[in-house]
Amino acid sequence: MVEKICVHGDNYEMGVQYGRVIKDKIHKMLENLPEMGMIKVMRPKIVPAKWFLNTLKKDTEKLMKNDILKYYPRQGERLRGIADGAKVELSMLMLMISLEASGFSLGGCTSLGIPSRMMIGEEPVLARNFDFPIEFTEHQVVIESRPDDGYRTLGCAIIPSPGILDGLNEHGLAVSCNFAYSLDRPTCIVPLSITMQEMLEKCRTVGEALEFLKLCERGGYGAIVTLVDSNSNIKVIELSPHSYSIREDEGIAIVTNHYVTERMQKIELPKNAVYSKKAPPELSGKRVHESSEKRHKRAELLLRKHDRLDESDIISIMKDHGEENHPSDLTICRHIPYHNTIRSTIIFPKKMVMETVFGNPCDREYQKFTL
Repeated sequence: MVEKICVHGDNYEMGVQYGRVIKDKIHKMLENLPEMGMIKVMRPKIVPAKWFLNTLKKDTEKLMKNDILKYYPRQGERLRGIADGAKVELSMLMLMISLEASGFSLGGCTSLGIPSRMMIGEEPVLARNFDFPIEFTEHQVVIESRPDDGYRTLGCAIIPSPGILDGLNEHGLAVSCNFAYSLDRPTCIVPLSITMQEMLEKCRTVGEALEFLKLCERGGYGAIVTLVDSNSNIKVIELSPHSYSIREDEGIAIVTNHYVTERMQKIELPKNAVYSKKAPPELSGKRVHESSEKRHKRAELLLRKHDRLDESDIISIMKDHGEENHPSDLTICRHIPYHNTIRSTIIFPKKMVMETVFGNPCDREYQKFTL
């Protein structure tokens, strides 16, 4: 059973409330941090875990703290509140939220933006499978925020981040943010979950959100953002730290992890790139874009079978294990330790309802949350 955390007030107060509620979860995550796969992959075997984490913490704070406070001061205040509420060093919190964009974690997610004319219930829908290292499954929460100086939001987060990568706001603007393989070098180090949270607190429509994303300072990795609002406006914007491109309207938006616009493909990891020997065994030697391309093609095939869809059709797509019903890294519902589907979310922006499941949707039931 997933519980919803509700916070309200100014940004610092919301952080304190959130920190107090997830305090035990944060400390449990800290205990497990040295043994987490992405930390073990980064740490040289001869370097002691405690020394490595301490060095990584200091380096992350140097890279991230000033950028967050400069470009997203509201979210910086919220982070400070989380640290105080959970009784954790701010520098350690920054290390934890930096894992959002660490190395092999960037290989996943499938999103669908479906206009109302394609839905039997005539309600636009945004659906997303969030693929991430499986060890983070237990470190997720549903959070509703009611800031004094912004719009109310509801979404899913990985603790202890103040931001979300899929959710909606009180005006019926919904977002999902998929990772992408940009070669564009960042000058700003801010996790995109913080950017998405700020956008939802400030923007009412897809048009406003696009303008925000064009102009904002963006973090250290590529992304593909799907936007849907209550009026059935749907747009997909491909992002890198210094560039962007808006996809042409294509009816249903299908988004995995590769760029499709010509402009962004010029700064994308080459199509023939493979994971190196330093990658986890499950990934080493595989072509990086293979899963993204196959999930995209599979989603296209499944959607072509329907003139109009209902919720059960969408759930069936998010649970899909391919033509042979064999779950793997290449299926929409993914089963691989480093890119496992750890969350599936279906958002109805007109009703301001979000249904989500933590873990693979193939063996769990969605829970309903209302903003």
